[in-house]
Amino acid sequence: MTRRSLAVIAVVLLILVIGIASLYAVRSQVPPAAVSTTAPASLAASPSSSPAPSASPALPPGTFENAVLGYRITLPVAYRRMSASVNPGATEVLGGEAYTTSTVEQVRDDCRTGAGQGVGGQMRYGYVTVQVHRNPDGLSAAKWAPGSPYSTHALVEPAMIAGYDAAQLVQGGEVRTYVIGANARMYVLGRVGNAPAQVMADAAESFRAVTPAPPPTPTVAPLTRREGATQLAQRLAQAFAAKDADAIGGLMTDCRMFSTETIAGAPLGTDHFPSRFAPEFIDALRGHFARGDLTVTVDPNLQQHPVSGEFSITSQWREANRTTRIDLLLGERDGRWLWHGATHHFPSRTGDRCIRSPWVASSC
Repeated sequence: MTRRSLAVIAVVLLILVIGIASLYAVRSQVPPAAVSTTAPASLAASPSSSPAPSASPALPPGTFENAVLGYRITLPVAYRRMSASVNPGATEVLGGEAYTTSTVEQVRDDCRTGAGQGVGGQMRYGYVTVQVHRNPDGLSAAKWAPGSPYSTHALVEPAMIAGYDAAQLVQGGEVRTYVIGANARMYVLGRVGNAPAQVMADAAESFRAVTPAPPPTPTVAPLTRREGATQLAQRLAQAFAAKDADAIGGLMTDCRMFSTETIAGAPLGTDHFPSRFAPEFIDALRGHFARGDLTVTVDPNLQQHPVSGEFSITSQWREANRTTRIDLLLGERDGRWLWHGATHHFPSRTGDRCIRSPWVASSC
């Protein structure tokens, strides 16, 4: 898997993270008129938990549509839209949505507790996700999928789904992901946690492309993406230089942080999810700073991936017996630029290459 794949994975997973973090008053960038659903009122998202969709009498119960992303799917009526986001400035990942049967409190618990924290952690509740990628080269689904991060450790099988060119990504004898091509885009349907495979399969068969509507025009001219990322990079560099753990926490994503490992440039795995809502991370960082056994130096000069457009900055985490390079991934979330991901770089498979506190609770 290439660095492109790592960057795309970070963006894709953080779209789901935004859905979970929406329980902490993150608002969708999709206007209400562009997002419609007729989910039962008892399961409709509250203003503090997800977009405020407007009901459409033309859609039957359980059917969800996003006019900006250009698709419609049907799920069991117990499902609600948890989040929606659109990234109009992105060169690759246009946006995504997440759906769940979990209550607001259950999703909040998934975010705030130790579930999914540390090595091998898993989300305890189920989520069906739709991620939308641009496909400017007009590739077929079977040709696009092998170059995507979704195909890692998976067999790509060409398919026709709901009359659309598609591909199934099979892992362990089970379809884990569906890729559907339409609107010069790729619609990737996946599931996380304990969401049933059949629900995802039925959602894929219900897929319908709709003519995409233009994204909303901001009422106030925002900072350019580079300006926003630059400001965040400088604030992170200053907070680490000041060894201010609380200030660092205020610049992190609200729920989970995506973290990967590489050895000599090759990805090793993804299994760490420190969070500002997991006080262990900030408390451990504060303890290291107080003892003087960790120094973090951040280079605020932006790096931008040429394909995904994602911004990152480089940091050096110096301990008594080693220095580890960690790239900090930066992204815009509902108008705020936040540190949302990290890539740990180890030079070789030999020697000390374990991830330590504050990233994990136990040392190695």
